[in-house]
Amino acid sequence: MKALLVLSLLCVTAVLSACAGLTQMQNTAAKFDQAVHSASSAELGLLNQVRAAECIRDFYVTAFNFATATLDRTTNKYEPTVALDLTATTCVHKELTDKELKIRQDLLSAITLYADAIQTLTNGTSDTSLNSSATTLAGNIKSLAKQEKFPAAVGIGAAALNTAVVTLATMILDHANYQDVKAAAVAMQGPLSEIVCDLKLENKGDAAGLISKEDGLSDDFNSALRSARDQFGPESFLDVVFARRALQSTVIAVPNIVRLNKMLDGIVSANAALARSTNGGAIPEISDLVSRAKRASALFNASK
Repeated sequence: MKALLVLSLLCVTAVLSACAGLTQMQNTAAKFDQAVHSASSAELGLLNQVRAAECIRDFYVTAFNFATATLDRTTNKYEPTVALDLTATTCVHKELTDKELKIRQDLLSAITLYADAIQTLTNGTSDTSLNSSATTLAGNIKSLAKQEKFPAAVGIGAAALNTAVVTLATMILDHANYQDVKAAAVAMQGPLSEIVCDLKLENKGDAAGLISKEDGLSDDFNSALRSARDQFGPESFLDVVFARRALQSTVIAVPNIVRLNKMLDGIVSANAALARSTNGGAIPEISDLVSRAKRASALFNASK
């Protein structure tokens, strides 16, 4: 009788221990998922800022050409003719085209869907499926990658990037085949790192592209300010202040890109920590990702 009682207590203890472990991992996976979504929001905020900065720069260039056009006394018309639209809210994007934006959005979707799949793995056998829209999106991304539609940033092979996307999308679609979070995280560490590396290089390229065009616009501003000083003297001080703010709105500060890329590194580090963890619980790498993602999201989604 005593032996039976002891055995029963051992069974209850084992069950409670297993439940505690599952609960801890559910909580850990949920934090990872939320942090990855916040990180994705920050990255999308950067992309929006890049496109907005390009439109602002294009407007200022057009405005300078308008202001410096010369009146032809014979025709009584200004040359060159400049169409200045003060109400324009969009422009033709060359720095980050619509096609390039879609590619970056799909890469971010692959990462967030992966984080969703990781969380779903902790729900038990009663709930191991993603919703239909997530499954459809993952399928579309996988199809594009199999057709090698994801061009890689300089320094990364396109074949490697597309293979990484296919692998990650396959895991998203078939995540229930993995025994647990640890097994999935171990298998996806390489592909996840490859995609994050590409995003980081693209971020640096965006910032460099905007900065490379800053000098020409700065020359235009300086020319206008010299003219304002000659005409208005001390009153041109306010023109200088406005010009500085206007010029800053056309670039993305390099320190902000560094901060964003460290946040992306945090996704890889957090996944590596999941790959080492059996029961979840307090994981410093995930806490660090949560903190970095919140700060970056606030930085890149705030109005400039």
